[in-house]
Amino acid sequence: MMQKDVKAEGADPNESEANAEDLNGVESGEDAGDSEKAGDTAQSAAEEPGAGNNLAKELDDMKHRYYRALADYQNLQRRTAKEVLEARGRGVEDFLKNLLPVIDTLDKAMEQISKSNIDKKIADGLEMFSIQFSDMLSKEGLKEINPIGKPFDPHFHEAMCKRCVEDQDDEIVLAEFEKGYMFKERVLRTAKVEINQK
Repeated sequence: MMQKDVKAEGADPNESEANAEDLNGVESGEDAGDSEKAGDTAQSAAEEPGAGNNLAKELDDMKHRYYRALADYQNLQRRTAKEVLEARGRGVEDFLKNLLPVIDTLDKAMEQISKSNIDKKIADGLEMFSIQFSDMLSKEGLKEINPIGKPFDPHFHEAMCKRCVEDQDDEIVLAEFEKGYMFKERVLRTAKVEINQK
């Protein structure tokens, strides 16, 4: 029993270290082999015929889809901005159409004031109001149609009656019964007129 213990105690520590190194070497060799196999697999996948072409096609397809989506988005932005402007214009146009009878009443009031003996300060105040109101409407795009002395145009004029005046050309507007108005380039209301007919 004593001899066995002595042998165990007398075992060379250098031998055990060498054995441990051998084991580590075997394990590390296995790991290196695994990593080499993985590298070979990746390399063979990359070297497969058509793999690079597929990636290039995919990239081109993604670029094409991106540019198409960007163009669609920009078109949508432009279309939306245009629709907003048109809607705003229609709102102003509808408002001005509703305002035309008020303008007519104001014009008639100004005619009556000029004919009556009203206080000059009141007349001047109403005249200033009328001028400012007309300026504001013209800035918004409202324009009067001035038909008198011009050839009759059914797009801008509505003939209410006819009479013959020898020294005037045929189809010339002689008088205006109700003012016509345009909003920018669109006719809001045609002018009601009298025309010459020989």
